[in-house]
Amino acid sequence: MSNYNEARRLHQELEFIGLRAQATSVGFLQLCAELVKAGVIGNDGLQRIKDAIHREITCTNSRRHGRDEFETTLRQRLDAIFPRADDAVRAEPVGSIEDMEAAFGQGPAQPHA
Repeated sequence: MSNYNEARRLHQELEFIGLRAQATSVGFLQLCAELVKAGVIGNDGLQRIKDAIHREITCTNSRRHGRDEFETTLRQRLDAIFPRADDAVRAEPVGSIEDMEAAFGQGPAQPHA
């Protein structure tokens, strides 16, 4: 089975059991930070985790225009939120939602009425 098909199947399974929430993501990031701090996982392991997340998000993104920029920005965002084994902290600030929307070509968020 191709990486895309495997990623798609995993996406459907995760969606089915509800593991798409921000709380789960925050807990997962904390778990990664704890594993790094304990010396259990290094940069290679973290990279494989980020690669899996990158595949999951890009396989569900149907856009064709701006796809390369989307994938590059996504990679930068993942690098920013995950700890690094050499210091167990985030690589850099993540930025605002407006920055992300602009990078993804959607323009700034509109206020809700």
